[in-house]
Amino acid sequence: MPVILAGAGCASPRLLTEAAKMSLERADHIVFDRLIHPDLLLLAPGSCRFHPVGKRESDHLMAQEDINRLLVELGGDREKTVVRLKGGDPFVFGRGGEEAAALEAAGIPWTAIPGVTAALGGAVCAGLPLTHRGAASSLTLATAHRRSDADESRFWEDIARTSGTVAFYMGASAFAEASRRLTALGRAPETPCAAVVWGGWGRARTITGTLASLGEAARRGELPSPAIIYLGNAAALSLSPARGPLAGMQVALCRPYPACWTTGRFLEELGADAYGLPLLSLEPLEPVNLAQTREEIEGADWLVITSPRGPAELRRIAPNLRAIRGRIASIGEGTSRALREAGLPPDLTAGGTSEELARALASAVSAGERVVFARNERGSNAAVEAARAAGAEVRSVSTYRMMPRELPGLDVAREQWGAGGPHALVFGSAALVEAYAEKLGAAPPNAELVAWGTICAEAVKSCFGRSARRLSEPSDAGLVNELKRFYHPDQQEFHIKLK
Repeated sequence: MPVILAGAGCASPRLLTEAAKMSLERADHIVFDRLIHPDLLLLAPGSCRFHPVGKRESDHLMAQEDINRLLVELGGDREKTVVRLKGGDPFVFGRGGEEAAALEAAGIPWTAIPGVTAALGGAVCAGLPLTHRGAASSLTLATAHRRSDADESRFWEDIARTSGTVAFYMGASAFAEASRRLTALGRAPETPCAAVVWGGWGRARTITGTLASLGEAARRGELPSPAIIYLGNAAALSLSPARGPLAGMQVALCRPYPACWTTGRFLEELGADAYGLPLLSLEPLEPVNLAQTREEIEGADWLVITSPRGPAELRRIAPNLRAIRGRIASIGEGTSRALREAGLPPDLTAGGTSEELARALASAVSAGERVVFARNERGSNAAVEAARAAGAEVRSVSTYRMMPRELPGLDVAREQWGAGGPHALVFGSAALVEAYAEKLGAAPPNAELVAWGTICAEAVKSCFGRSARRLSEPSDAGLVNELKRFYHPDQQEFHIKLK
């Protein structure tokens, strides 16, 4: 297999290309940078090996020459799929050309997948037109970090003369010198400029001003990184695209995969930056007596499924779903949807918590009926006890358990959150609360803790000594409503104007 140089795109995984997604889903090795969204690593198979090689100014985890050698070494095994995942586009200031040249020199085939580069994605999301009739008819992508060479003066002369938009990559720390050079070469100090910080992300900020004012801000160290700086008349045309009700919010989601992925992308549509923390993964379980268990499932008066993962595990143990003759009870609309997709439309859909399922079964089950729960090994016993209290004959079948899993992008996520951590830390179950406390320790002190249900909230209190907000409705919509109760994006400063 050729080594794949894949662009991770700009910010949200929603901007990842389908080709890059497919490469990650079959990867044996992923070599990744710091500015990717860490959720992209969740797409990889469980057997994948991860190689963090991220670089930022004055802090290189691995030198470029060492990255080249690593790709050559990994690419030497032609049976493996190696993905080099780079923020933005690999061939736009991503040094993808150097990596491709090193692979070619070693006789290793390679291919590339383009990504949405930061200058384009960040500007579009910020409402900054890079070309505009009457303002800019060309676009130049440049880096403000330059090696000293014979072409240095010519480079700055060309930039000073261009009449279109210039987008400076890696410009925050170097723009003070860039503005000095351009002004000395005749570029007007009042030339419009805009800096887009964390372009494309929910927390993106736009700082507008002039060549002189942004240069002075850079000299004072007031231009944050990562930033793209835009120079030219089009930079004065910044528009105001709609921002969602969660704009700028950072949310960490302790839910299993793929639930954390789908919820995360939903929150990003509303303006948040979301990060999945699936600290547990599903491990199938085999009944001691498979034939007897199948008979019990097929002959039950009620079959209770307590998770969207349940139908797939049920099919594994009892493949002939048509043989199931009893009524089916489900917890939450997500589980009911999974049951319908499996060809088992539920007769009863309870609310999304174990307490609501217990109440629903207490009303629906009759004395003497046989009730079989097909569920997580560590599932709540509230509904089981409710069925027993109603006089039912209850059997609980553990079809799977949740086991600890590694999070290869955790350090990237922590770096992107910053010192204060996320605004909200959401837990989908008591088991995930315990897994977080065991693996990561105390919850971030500045984060609001949000629990999917009552038992989950009790686990938060027990593990962290803090009260959690409990969702009034255990669903993505209920989560959004709870987040909106305490987060107010109108108090965030998303557009700063310098004179």
